[in-house]
Amino acid sequence: MIPVPTPVHRLCVATAAQHYHEPVWLLYGILATEGTRPGQIVRDANGSYDMGPMGINSLWLPTLARLGITRAQILNSGCENVAVGAWILARKLRGHQMPQKAFAHPRVFWRHVGDYNSATPHWNHLYRQRVAQAARQRYFAPLEQVHGH
Repeated sequence: MIPVPTPVHRLCVATAAQHYHEPVWLLYGILATEGTRPGQIVRDANGSYDMGPMGINSLWLPTLARLGITRAQILNSGCENVAVGAWILARKLRGHQMPQKAFAHPRVFWRHVGDYNSATPHWNHLYRQRVAQAARQRYFAPLEQVHGH
């Protein structure tokens, strides 16, 4: 039986952000940048693939399997996908999480955000710009824009 994908709920994002001491707007920025949904796979040029809303790369599967997390969970559970994405981001941000340390060294912080997607400088730079822009547009949008007043 093929599992039915479950959506990402705001509570999942808030819980993951709190657990890993990350700004919730950053997770929303990554979700918007990845632009995918539970159950979706996006093939990468290097032969790997990204899974679900946070774009969890298949290269993480062996590490996650050792932690008891399955491919099906990452692919089909929106909440599990966000939790795993937040865990990966926390590994990249080690020592630079919110609230007090994240912006003490903003260049380092944003480079680590880019590392979530790629350590290659060009792709890292493009990704972190897209995440920052998505966070500004989606999370920090004035209420007038969100509600049309």
